[in-house]
Amino acid sequence: MGGAAGDMILASLLAAGAPLDEVSRNLEALSIPFHLAVDPTEINGVGALRVSVEYPRESTHRTFADIRALVEEADLPERAASWTVEAFRRLAVAEGEIHGRPSEEVTFHEVGAVDSIVDVIGSCIALELLGAETASCGPLPMGSGVVRAAHGPLPVPGPATLEILKGSRVRFTEEPHETTTPTGAALMHTFTGGEFTDAAPPMVLRGIGYGAGSRSLRDTPNLLRAVVGELEGSSGDVELLEANVDDAPGEFLGASLEHLLGAGALDVWLEPITMKKSRGAYKVCALVRATDRERLARLLMRETGTLGVRHQTVGRMVAERRWVEVGLPYGKCRVKVGSLDGEDFAVAPEYEDAARLARKTDLPLPRIYDEVRAAFLYSAGE
Repeated sequence: MGGAAGDMILASLLAAGAPLDEVSRNLEALSIPFHLAVDPTEINGVGALRVSVEYPRESTHRTFADIRALVEEADLPERAASWTVEAFRRLAVAEGEIHGRPSEEVTFHEVGAVDSIVDVIGSCIALELLGAETASCGPLPMGSGVVRAAHGPLPVPGPATLEILKGSRVRFTEEPHETTTPTGAALMHTFTGGEFTDAAPPMVLRGIGYGAGSRSLRDTPNLLRAVVGELEGSSGDVELLEANVDDAPGEFLGASLEHLLGAGALDVWLEPITMKKSRGAYKVCALVRATDRERLARLLMRETGTLGVRHQTVGRMVAERRWVEVGLPYGKCRVKVGSLDGEDFAVAPEYEDAARLARKTDLPLPRIYDEVRAAFLYSAGE
């Protein structure tokens, strides 16, 4: 990996299979004018994509609140929106630490420009469209030298980059350029939870793409490689988040569960409990990936008003699963199929698809489920 910058991350994910038309369609919902250019190139004999963002010159300097409002107004896919807000929150916190100001008072300069906003949001949308459940990355290369910024010359690695990556493994190099930018660091930390490892987990490869940087590096190709695959194995540790809530209406709790699921939680549920002084309450529970723990714990607190979230690592064993689409005379429906040791044992129609067909045909939902299962069994030759 030659480096990590917002444009390289977006380019590598597009090259690895994220659909450009859908990424562009989601980006068009942003209330800012820009043109996204994606061009093929070649670096050291390796085919890659290069992304650039063209936009009218502006004098606006945005805050974290401005960017969060921009994301909320665009109605982006929920996980992509959550990742975007978390990445910019990390940038705001880092800038606040550097300048000795609260993060909400920080004004973004370079990372608040349209090209950086499009790079970050586009990368989050692309990862969402790839259906990524987890992400991993090696230690980020830091580079050396001096970079010119809005505040004047700054040492490389940049102060914001180092602040974002505090607590994470990094790799210092003698490359006389900025190889990891603040936006690249914020995105990679958000996607991985800041856990950078030397080896990728075992997987079945499905897609590979290269994103090209704009500079020529001295010691390495200026490329970022994205690898998409299905992880091996059927078990793994996850994090259990829990919070006791006794002062939120039921509709708020229901909305919080929906938001947690949309933002990437593996499962969510409520448990009725009795708290001190015999007060009735609910325990909000969520199973999340370890890399999503901090992000989703923050979301849980914002949604429910709870002042603390407990977390613990729990083991699990899961069946192999796959999605199959079956056709009925009146439409298509996705089916989730569970299997153990190569033998299918569970066939579950996707609720949203089945409900859509029920509304379309005015047939009872149980009948739709029965016909979907029968269509699947017929197509499987059973």
